[in-house]
Amino acid sequence: MHFPLAFADPDHYSWSEEFRAFTLQHWIVVGVCLLITIAWCVVGRALLSGESPNYSKERTIRHWVGWFIVISQSLIFLRRFLPGQWDLDDSLPLHMCRWTVWIVAWAMLTLDRRARSMTLFWGLGLSTQVFFTPFLKEGHGSLAFWIYWLNHLQIVGVAIYDIVVLGYRPTLKDLRFGILTGIGFAVLVFILNILLGTNYAYLGSADHDSASIIDKLGPYPYRAIWMVVGSAIVMIFVYLISLGSLTLRTRVLKKSPPRFIGPEHETRDI
Repeated sequence: MHFPLAFADPDHYSWSEEFRAFTLQHWIVVGVCLLITIAWCVVGRALLSGESPNYSKERTIRHWVGWFIVISQSLIFLRRFLPGQWDLDDSLPLHMCRWTVWIVAWAMLTLDRRARSMTLFWGLGLSTQVFFTPFLKEGHGSLAFWIYWLNHLQIVGVAIYDIVVLGYRPTLKDLRFGILTGIGFAVLVFILNILLGTNYAYLGSADHDSASIIDKLGPYPYRAIWMVVGSAIVMIFVYLISLGSLTLRTRVLKKSPPRFIGPEHETRDI
């Protein structure tokens, strides 16, 4: 099925065959992802609201989401190694989002604070930009389209759910952990890119074909340094927003802090 977009692009193109950023096609996808996230958050908040929150049912739904991520990502991982799909430049799990998607599953299944800090700082802080500057050419007629958006919906959706429903708020210790693990990831991938001649996480020497803020960071290898510095700044900014909103809620509006759902709730009501 073809969906021409004459009023957004004078050249006309098939949505099923091609994806173009900053068009109606792009914003519809973002809108659908947002609606799915909102719906999940509404359900979660309804289950945990009031004096008698239903921890058991919320946990069941959250665990289903966690296991769905594990199963779907396992199939996607295996697919990349199949004959005809294998590509040294793309098949290895060395893009940040391909690590983060496993971390968010860990966070949903265990409520481990380390996983939650990485979910916030790596996921919401860094992966969200993909929704605004997507690295994607294939339309919805390609499986690559669905894999791409599923990956990022899982990451950002979980990060938002953890804040809105589970009441996670980062501490300075969480911020430090997010930054240090991010630096460790960058150093590892930077070295592997040199050894393999690849450009995973855009920390290699090769160029990429989609528009991004990365294009403004200068030539390799200096852009890799600026990417790490910029990522740390984004994480600090996310922390300050969280701290500011919590201060506004508790000191200015005189409300209690949001209910925090931690690992101890994993055994409640069982």
